Amino acid sequence: MAYINFKEENYKLKIQLEKRKKNNEKNYNYIIKHKNEMTDYSPDNRYSYEKIEGEFIGKKGTLDEIDFHNIENKDILCASFKDCTFANVKFINCKIIGCKFYDCKFIHGGVIFENCIFIMDDSIQSPSLNNETNYSCEFYNCEFYSKFKNSDLSYAIFENCLIRNTFFEICMMKSTIFNTCELSKIKIGDCDLSGFKTHKCYIKDFEFDDKFRTKVDEKTFFDKLVIRKKDRDEYEGTYMIYETIADKFKENTLDNNFGEYYFLCKKMEYKTLDPLPKMSSFIYRVSCGYGERPFNALFLGLFIMIAFSLIYLFIGLKIDDKYVIYSLSNLKNTDNMVILDHFNKSLTLSTGTFLGVDGYSAEPINISLLISDIEMILGVIISGIGIGAFIRKIIR
Repeated sequence: MAYINFKEENYKLKIQLEKRKKNNEKNYNYIIKHKNEMTDYSPDNRYSYEKIEGEFIGKKGTLDEIDFHNIENKDILCASFKDCTFANVKFINCKIIGCKFYDCKFIHGGVIFENCIFIMDDSIQSPSLNNETNYSCEFYNCEFYSKFKNSDLSYAIFENCLIRNTFFEICMMKSTIFNTCELSKIKIGDCDLSGFKTHKCYIKDFEFDDKFRTKVDEKTFFDKLVIRKKDRDEYEGTYMIYETIADKFKENTLDNNFGEYYFLCKKMEYKTLDPLPKMSSFIYRVSCGYGERPFNALFLGLFIMIAFSLIYLFIGLKIDDKYVIYSLSNLKNTDNMVILDHFNKSLTLSTGTFLGVDGYSAEPINISLLISDIEMILGVIISGIGIGAFIRKIIR
């Protein structure tokens, strides 16, 4: 049955990340050499092609959006910002292409990016037919308190960033990567997350705030969430995030992806339950993996058949018209081949009882009759659960 291989996905993500960084570096070098040929852009004289370090951009204090400093209709190309602070500033209709941000802060009243483009997707080299540059922006060790509205963040890289109270609204986030970031109080509304990926991120208070529908596809990948505190509150928050992600895949009719995050949700929820619900959840998990691991029913069935075959040997059964009861004392004095023969016949009895078929080579006696009834009931229940889980997966 299809499921998400997290180890494989993370391996492919690392390769993709390295290729993207190399692609960005290659495009940067090409543009620097041919910047006079960039006729589709009007590079801003203050920041384009420059290395800016330790600069404050915006207004000081904590202001409302109406009082923000506006930067409008600017093309900022291939700029490198290091240890800069952006505060109370609003970028409107700006093209921020191939820029790198190191240790920057987008703080105080916040930073708004409205109708901004962070990617150059058209080819800058000939032949250009069907070729895409995908020259994106990179953010390293940055702190965000921001709002991205109707902006294109495709192929952007966020690495080791702290992103708090941030809203992505009607944004194109195709193949955007969040690597080892901390995300807190994040909202995503009506965005395109095709190919979007996270890797080893700590996430809390994450939600989709859609008026229509955020798009995800088979290549969208949320890595398993990082756990830090390992307390009840964190487990509850984590399983709710998994549930939110699962529901979004289901909304996009990606049932296999939904199933994987639903499984992670139920595993995490298990850690928050009281004893009786916890026992029920455990049984549900080992029997069929919350409906997402049908083979669990097979493995559980095999375990029960072997376990009950051993129980029969020690409680008593009839083999070849002889009563056989093992104990720790006579077990050592019995020939190994005889033990193996008795176990084989006891296993045949256990298998037939579990599956509800005839052809026993041994018969239960006395209390083992009650044990066989219990095994038969378990067999009916587990077989039904397993078949139901398999059919559910096949229908998907």
